[in-house]
Amino acid sequence: MDSFQKHLKKDSFPITFEPDSPKGTQLTNYLTLDIPSKIAAFCLYNNPRGEPRLDPFVYGKKLRDIYKKDIIANIRIQDYSIPLFQSILWGGYNLGIKNLLMVTGDYHHHSPFLLDVTEGLTGITAYLNQGYFMPELKETAQRYHNRYLDTKKVFSPKTCEGKTSFFVGSALVATRRKEKEIYHKKIQAGSQFFMTQLTYTPTDIINFMETINPTKPILVGSGPITSLKTIRFFKEQLNIPGLSPRLINRLKQSKDMGKESVHICTEMYHTLRDFARENNYLLGAHVMSIRKPQLALEIIKEI
Repeated sequence: MDSFQKHLKKDSFPITFEPDSPKGTQLTNYLTLDIPSKIAAFCLYNNPRGEPRLDPFVYGKKLRDIYKKDIIANIRIQDYSIPLFQSILWGGYNLGIKNLLMVTGDYHHHSPFLLDVTEGLTGITAYLNQGYFMPELKETAQRYHNRYLDTKKVFSPKTCEGKTSFFVGSALVATRRKEKEIYHKKIQAGSQFFMTQLTYTPTDIINFMETINPTKPILVGSGPITSLKTIRFFKEQLNIPGLSPRLINRLKQSKDMGKESVHICTEMYHTLRDFARENNYLLGAHVMSIRKPQLALEIIKEI
């Protein structure tokens, strides 16, 4: 089994897959997928929108044992205290899962938000990976303010029993205001790769990449759309970019919206693949199931 890191180095357009995660203990319906060999890794989300799902480390170990694919565990940083964050990561590391995607996640009123995503990145790369406990942070977290890199603070970390070697990435939203600044803050904090939110047009990604000239791999997220309800949810609740009136009309007029969305995603990825090859960028695809795994896998097969 090649590691996710190795795929990022050797594949001209690496592909990761985000399957749905169980809302409880039942795994039977999630372990019978026909997974293409070209998939570099599974990426497993962690309580999206604050709703509980099976722990990504436990789920990841099951998937890795069956499909012999590497795992990226998504960590929704706002849900953790510093002690819990460390204990969860040590547990996952001992299960053999060494790739992490750090995200803030959608706001949820029950989340303590004691750590910013940049602090999670630095806590891993500068402390856990070096064999130290993460220093306590007593003040309230602030978005994209990294207290670990505050030159006015002096930390004296204590040695813990063994170091990790996590390969850690973070989220990218190409159309977000001040995303260029946020991107560089995450690089400074230790991010080694990026995954984007859902998108359905290559234009925003290409424009952003030409602006920042990225040095880290970027995997572009997309996935199938099968109903008008999904379109409304994406536009009104998630503010997903790329769903233009022209594209929505194309989906509405199609005989099969799901299959048409496969074509749209495939076209986008082909354009991005060509762009990456022409400009020598480290670019790939992150295909999300969105409760339609067979359609998501069709996208992967067509890339």
